[in-house]
Amino acid sequence: MWQAPPPAYEGSSSSKTNSTSNMNSMDAFKSLVMRHEISSLMALKLRKLEAYDIVVICDDSGSMMTKSTMGLTEANPFAPTTTRWDELKLTVQIVTDIAVTLDDDGIDVYFLNRPPLQNVSHSSQLEASFSKRPQGYTPIARVLRQVLREKKSSFAESGKKLLILIATDGVPTTDQGVEDKRGLWSVLAYDRGDTPVVFLACTDNDAEIEYLNEWDVELPNLDVVDDYNTERRQILAIQGNSFPFSRGDWVCKMLLGPIDPEIDALDERPVSVKRSATIGRAETLGRRNSVFDTVKKKFGWF
Repeated sequence: MWQAPPPAYEGSSSSKTNSTSNMNSMDAFKSLVMRHEISSLMALKLRKLEAYDIVVICDDSGSMMTKSTMGLTEANPFAPTTTRWDELKLTVQIVTDIAVTLDDDGIDVYFLNRPPLQNVSHSSQLEASFSKRPQGYTPIARVLRQVLREKKSSFAESGKKLLILIATDGVPTTDQGVEDKRGLWSVLAYDRGDTPVVFLACTDNDAEIEYLNEWDVELPNLDVVDDYNTERRQILAIQGNSFPFSRGDWVCKMLLGPIDPEIDALDERPVSVKRSATIGRAETLGRRNSVFDTVKKKFGWF
């Protein structure tokens, strides 16, 4: 007499799948942290970004061809000079790397004077747009309105929040080149709701971004991040010269600042004594697996 086979143990295959997926996620996370020399403080907070879809708005106006004082290799005074545009490309590559490790949808990259790139999941997808010389004006208000309009319905469906990074080196204008600080302020004050917005200053000239520092005080859910060298100097002045702050940490601060008060205040007040005892290069601590074990326990990556 035929008998039905015994029922499969519910969840047995899915458990193996989840376990494999978690291991792959943890391996990717370790690789990210080591590749960009991300400190343990940042590593332990990065998964907050899983709740957000990231949009980057890149200033591709003519002034972005200005020679950069930062340099891609600060330790080498004889390194070839680079432009603000070169620096921005490197930054967006790191943002992409972080975002795709946490969410395989990647990021959306908008420009002020050229078509946007959707669902960027690898730095190679940026090459074509960044190979073109930046030119034109700085219509940030128009593009920010476009992003808010286009993303409103999609984010309502996904349940995720929106995080916007705007990289610029100067004063906003209209499409005709007329200064438009008032227009941008209006979008930030009245049109974006509680969407966090981060401005990355692609310059070390304070006069070019003075208006942003004023808005940082006036407007909620808005953060301004200086260029890497300036931000590093400010943070080490507060935290001490032994405080780890790589370019990868700088990008992490950029993304976490508007959603994490402790990270936002790194250039304002020292971290607690208890916290400072655990801060270090995550790859160094990772040899003992301490940082990564903490991440696994905290976020369920077993």
